[in-house]
Order: sequence, then C-alpha cells, then structure tokens
Amino acid sequence: MARWGSLYLVRPDWDGDDETVDEAVVEECDYAKHFLRVAPELWCLAGHEDRAEAIRSLVLRAYERQQRWLTASEIEELLRLLEGIEDALVGTLVDERWRIRPEQLPELRARTEYIDLDESRGELAVSGVAEGISHVCSLRTILREALDRGLLVSLD
Repeated sequence: MARWGSLYLVRPDWDGDDETVDEAVVEECDYAKHFLRVAPELWCLAGHEDRAEAIRSLVLRAYERQQRWLTASEIEELLRLLEGIEDALVGTLVDERWRIRPEQLPELRARTEYIDLDESRGELAVSGVAEGISHVCSLRTILREALDRGLLVSLD
C-alpha cells in the first residue's frame, strides 16, 4: 500500500527544470499526495464512482505530461469534485462525528486501500473514514491556497 508523498506549490513561471526546483517551490505540503488517493475512495464508499473516476482521471492526466502539475483550471475542477463529500457520507456511512460502526469494518476493509481501517488500530479503526474526510479537508485548503496565491500544484 503506497502512502504519503508530498505535493508542492510552485511558481507558474517554472519550466520544470530540476536545477531550479528550489527556486520554484514556494511550499511543500507533506503527506498531501496521499490525500489525492483517499478522496476517490471516499466517493466510492459514498456510492459516487463517477466523482471518484473524475478525480483519478484528472490526476492521471497530470502524470501523463512532462511537467506533472495541476493548472489553475485543474485545481478549480478538483475543488468542485471534492465538494459535498462530507454530506454524501454523513448519515449513510458515518455518523455526525464521522465515525463508522465497528460491524462495518470488515466490509469496508475489503473495499479500501488508502483509508486506514487496519485491524492493528483496534478501536481507533472506526475513525479511519473521519481521518480520510479530514485529509480531503486539508487537500481543499492546499488547493485553495494555490489558487489564491496564483501557484500551481506539482505532483512530483
């Protein structure tokens, strides 16, 4: 299970040259690449595979380019795709505190790879979806900051 990885807020005039990367990176967002993996899983759990696939496709498009970053329009698109995830989960999969019922764990473990519902967590596993929602909230903050500052989001 691949986890973590950083996202980078970079200046839009950067040409992708590795030698100038230190000058181009305005901010490193530790662990945030993982949030791009969690969001589609949450949408799938909520029964919205179309939103999950749209997020995956957007990220894959960025990885197919030489400069692997999200443009302003892609950042805006991703923000739209992340809207409503909490509402889609509360009352259907999680309670108002974003927790799942313990009896749901075996079925959800079989359907997830990046949301941490591992048995080794014991009773804390019921908070795994809540942590995933929190990751998506953090991702939204990162994306909005990039837009507000006129920056791109680099995936490498």
